[in-house]
Amino acid sequence: MEITVRDIMEIGPLREAKLLAGKHRANNIVKGITIIEVPDIVDWLSGGEILLTSLYNVRNEIMSFKDYIRMMAQREVSALIIKTGRVVEEIPLEIIQAGDEFGLPIIELGREVKFIDVMYPVMAELFNKEVSKLQYYKQVQDHFTELVIAGEGLEGISRVLEELIGNPVVIYDKEYKAMAATEHSVTTFGEVQDSTQRENLNEKFYYYRQEVVFPDLNNITATQVVIPIQQLNQISAYLVVVEINKRLTDIEYIILENASTVISLELVKRFAISEVERRFKNDLLDSLISGNILIETALERASIIGWDLKGPYCIVLMEFLDINDYLTGKRQRTNFITEVGSTVANVINEYTKHFMRISSDSLYVLWPTQGKSEAPVVADIEKASLKISALFAKKYPKMHISTGVGSIAVNIKDIADSYREAKNAINIGRIMNEAFISFSELGIMRMLCQLGVNNDLTEFVPKSINNLILYDKENKTNLLNTFEVFLKNNSNATHTAKELFIHYKTILYRLEKIREISGIDFSNHKDRLEAELGLKIVSLLKTCK
Repeated sequence: MEITVRDIMEIGPLREAKLLAGKHRANNIVKGITIIEVPDIVDWLSGGEILLTSLYNVRNEIMSFKDYIRMMAQREVSALIIKTGRVVEEIPLEIIQAGDEFGLPIIELGREVKFIDVMYPVMAELFNKEVSKLQYYKQVQDHFTELVIAGEGLEGISRVLEELIGNPVVIYDKEYKAMAATEHSVTTFGEVQDSTQRENLNEKFYYYRQEVVFPDLNNITATQVVIPIQQLNQISAYLVVVEINKRLTDIEYIILENASTVISLELVKRFAISEVERRFKNDLLDSLISGNILIETALERASIIGWDLKGPYCIVLMEFLDINDYLTGKRQRTNFITEVGSTVANVINEYTKHFMRISSDSLYVLWPTQGKSEAPVVADIEKASLKISALFAKKYPKMHISTGVGSIAVNIKDIADSYREAKNAINIGRIMNEAFISFSELGIMRMLCQLGVNNDLTEFVPKSINNLILYDKENKTNLLNTFEVFLKNNSNATHTAKELFIHYKTILYRLEKIREISGIDFSNHKDRLEAELGLKIVSLLKTCK
């Protein structure tokens, strides 16, 4: 759609004009036309102009014709039209030779033709071409916008773009992962030029051309035109055209400009949709674990997003400890949540499909049991947990993970119970110094937790333990801890002394004091069992809800 020197010689009186020199540059693009009024006009040119002259204003200049033509060529003048018959009868040979040497088309215009008769039709043609460009620009923009509205997405945009410009198109995310491509073989490439050697195509929008090599195409080299897609002054994607078939023309940059705008619009739309969907999913999951939702409502909301909640599930809860070093700023917090969620999801996907909800210090997973019994389900979850912990140990060495697994929820209404059990399992795991705990495998601790759901566990603490707690509080001692360590070491005073780093006689003194205060007979099996249960209840009172 650009006008060339060859094109303007088909307009009006220029049909009778003669192209005497610079014929190999007849495809020069014409952007304007003007008359040489002063000798130094070349200093004011921007390139692409056709100059009209009768040589009147340069005939007595000190500068030679050759130097004058050279300066015009350097300024990227498209052509020089010289009118003969008034100042000169014929164009000087020096000008013709210089035109051939420097690649500047020299056109001879007869004496009977007025400059105005040349300028008007050329300017009209240029104006019409500009109008055509604007119309084309609008047509392309409307077409791309229709693609977005119709939901064709990035694949549709790239496909239409390839049809318009005749070269493969790839759309990458900001990490240079291909989001859409018309040819998969050009998505992987290697740069063969330093970034400083790139050809800058647009100062404002940072378009550039670079030479690359394609491993999937037998390592052939070709050029890419790269258009960064910016949103809120940050690059969010790259539109890349691989000039493997032909080099882009100026008019095709209009297409690319439209395409980049529409891609940005599509990315905004994707983000908005994903954000609404994410919040909808999170709200549904939060309602399920809280139990504050009717079964019919939960199933209806799940069907909207294509979730099947009719099968049995269990809740897997992970809590992240010592993560402050990774949450110092908003951006770091976002990156942390994204990386953690991605890592956990990738591992669990190896075992089963799932639904996950993540916050900055914990996440929970709705894990489908797929008809399996509890033991193999817990085994799979533990394997996944160990793999996740190993990955996190490399990425986040200062962070520790506690994982709790609730019982299988056969119905939607049981999911809240499974979540509460997973939470209790983690709390009990910390007491037992275990990073992975399944509530179904807790034994007597599980029984005590379930007992505490609808009862006040304090009433089950035996008097002997309460007496020790009261004595410690009034006298600022720690006899209760000594008693716990003593029972843990199977009532072996020597081992207890070593673990507490105190003298053996001190242990004997404390044990005698414990007998005196609590009334516990260490040799009586019933007294010891009651005391051990009492100690476990004291620990659980801080965790079970």
